[in-house]
Amino acid sequence: MARKRVLLTVTTYPLPSRSYEELVCTAGVLEDGSWIRIYPVPLSFLMNLRRSGQMTDRKYTWIELDLEKRKDDFRPESHSPKNHDLSAITIGDHLGTAREWNERKQHCLHKVYTSMSALIADSQDPTNVSLAAFKPTVIHGLIIEEDKRDWKPVWKEMRKQLDLFAEGAHTEPKALV
Repeated sequence: MARKRVLLTVTTYPLPSRSYEELVCTAGVLEDGSWIRIYPVPLSFLMNLRRSGQMTDRKYTWIELDLEKRKDDFRPESHSPKNHDLSAITIGDHLGTAREWNERKQHCLHKVYTSMSALIADSQDPTNVSLAAFKPTVIHGLIIEEDKRDWKPVWKEMRKQLDLFAEGAHTEPKALV
């Protein structure tokens, strides 16, 4: 796929990983308005960009990086960073909320589904759409259920394992996000 410019719009809740400490699935839109999923992205990488001031906010910020299609994922939007250390990433501008989110809308709302039937149809072969903007005709209600912020015991144990080969390896497990 080569080098692409992506407007980050979504990051999932972090989950532990044996290889990357904590991972988030990140989604965004390309310059042509098509959706893209980028996985894996270490959460610590995104947090360090914010701490260092290179990225003011991870959502609605343009990034540029080399991507390749994930061979283990049939969904057309799924890609991986070519350099898993993300060393060749370029951080671009952040799109704010001025003028009723006009800049964000311009990029994110190229194709908006208003029919769940149409979205489900497009999610099946041959297109396999798995990321989309959806605007419901009617919202009948909203249910918010509280969830535990605590990780499963097995995930906590993974966090305690130290990386012997990491540069500047620490002696204490990092706090959970």
